[in-house]
Amino acid sequence: MSPPTRDQLLKTANVFLQGFNDFTPEAVTRLGSPNCTYRMGPMCLNQATKGNDEIKTFVKALQTITPTFELKLVEGEEMMVDVEARKVAMHLRSYSPTVAGLYQNEYIFIIKLSEDGTMVDDVLEFTDSLHSADMLPKMAKACEEAAAKSV
Repeated sequence: MSPPTRDQLLKTANVFLQGFNDFTPEAVTRLGSPNCTYRMGPMCLNQATKGNDEIKTFVKALQTITPTFELKLVEGEEMMVDVEARKVAMHLRSYSPTVAGLYQNEYIFIIKLSEDGTMVDDVLEFTDSLHSADMLPKMAKACEEAAAKSV
């Protein structure tokens, strides 16, 4: 098997990104390989590494407090591709109206792709920690309240 091309890596990265905008548990994880890991930094946010199942659960909980989630490249930025390492780096911004308030954040995602370049083996997400430290507890509380109402 020949290594994936830059075009293949970019295609996979764009489908991965579109999964967040489709905003369903299945869409967000559709390219996750069976052992895909999702890591969130910086370490001060104290977020555990997750697998596909945990990400699906997380997205399902978020759907109870927000109708949409937009994740897009920062205007004027391009994806950076390391073909040999099969990694794609993206500078992103999100927008999501939630019952806990407007969630807008800034990220760097570095995704490691499978040997054929069609699946995601690892996601390393660095987020604006100041905004996350403020909003994540509010959003978690709103998710808990929504879950309690649905019981």
